[in-house]
Amino acid sequence: MKKNLLAGMLVAAVCAGALPVFAGDADLCLDCHEPAEDWEGMSADELLTDAKDQSNKRHKKEGVLDMSDEDLKAIIAELMPK
Repeated sequence: MKKNLLAGMLVAAVCAGALPVFAGDADLCLDCHEPAEDWEGMSADELLTDAKDQSNKRHKKEGVLDMSDEDLKAIIAELMPK
């Protein structure tokens, strides 16, 4: 019984800690970019290529280069100018 309770609490704590991390990914982009201005006329594929550019020191420092393509595509879709 105690093991199940402990396991449940552990899972809840991990999930609660992970959700803000994923939610903040888009905010990370907004620290430097104004999508309506910076990304105007660019396709989602161009933005993905730009985000994965190894020469971008800010993206390397902020961990953008460590994100999966799927995560970056989700962020781009969320922030892409309409």
